[in-house]
Amino acid sequence: MREESWHTGLMCKLRHGLGLEQHRRKRTVVSSCCHDDDQLTLLLKTYPNNRIRTTKYTLLSFIPRNLFEQLHRVANIYFIFLAALNFVPVVEAFEPEVALIPIILVLLVTALKDFWEDLRRFRSDREVNRLKCRVYCRYADLARERSC
Repeated sequence: MREESWHTGLMCKLRHGLGLEQHRRKRTVVSSCCHDDDQLTLLLKTYPNNRIRTTKYTLLSFIPRNLFEQLHRVANIYFIFLAALNFVPVVEAFEPEVALIPIILVLLVTALKDFWEDLRRFRSDREVNRLKCRVYCRYADLARERSC
């Protein structure tokens, strides 16, 4: 069964324009700590680092992105619609400002919950990124301890 799934995957790649040469091409992995080649050093600096980042927000993107996510919930859109409808004098059921209180409260509590969860993720990521790891070098018989 494994051979069939491998064959099916290869046939799918060939059918969608990926050639056999591209499929057989091997990946080269180079350690960034043990080389003297300046071109390789510059090339390795263009790649991202190994830091783990599981947070959803940054300081600048928290409010817009959180509001965007909350406005994708049908219940929130419904209550905003009802609050906006209360500002129309013909349909007004009670004071328009009072109609805004529940939806603002729900949006605020949800934003605080998302902020707290993201803060916990940030602290966890920082803790993992500060752990020491051992980096081996094949050219020199040594291993360096460093944080990621």
